[in-house]
Amino acid sequence: MTTPTALPADAAAERVVRYFQAQGFSGISEALIIRIALRKGDRAQVEAIFEEALESDKLPPVHECFEIYPAGHYAATRSFAQARAAIQSDFAGSLRMELPRIFFDPAPVLVDDPFATGTRYDAMIKLRDNANGYAYAILLNDPESSFMEYLGTHRGNDWQAIMGDFGDIATQAVDLLDIG
Repeated sequence: MTTPTALPADAAAERVVRYFQAQGFSGISEALIIRIALRKGDRAQVEAIFEEALESDKLPPVHECFEIYPAGHYAATRSFAQARAAIQSDFAGSLRMELPRIFFDPAPVLVDDPFATGTRYDAMIKLRDNANGYAYAILLNDPESSFMEYLGTHRGNDWQAIMGDFGDIATQAVDLLDIG
């Protein structure tokens, strides 16, 4: 397996971070854009599998139901290789439990982990509806504040302006990604 040094949507990930920083939300330090594909089942089956894991106090079986690939990454404090190495701890169970919602619900979808600290991602956003069987989500890290609190004070922003031509970038990235 080859790990790319640059991902096709790196520029979009940097635009997301820079946009929020320019809006006064300087704590956002990292964005990881992921491409999500359904591996098996339909919404009812996937939700049942995830609910069973929750009731059993286990992490959701993400890779049983979904394939997840990186599309873009930006962080001033760590490389993509470092973020990838820490994904098991940084992409916490509370966000993973929401993957069915991210995949199946129409955009926009926003979920957060208000207890995230350090490098752990505290928000996951789906800004556009699925295309060609894929959902694209942005994992954000803001160790200083609750992302939901921030959004409550900035209603009405044009999310498409944040992402620019994210849809085009994501479509181009589909066949280029491999995280094994």
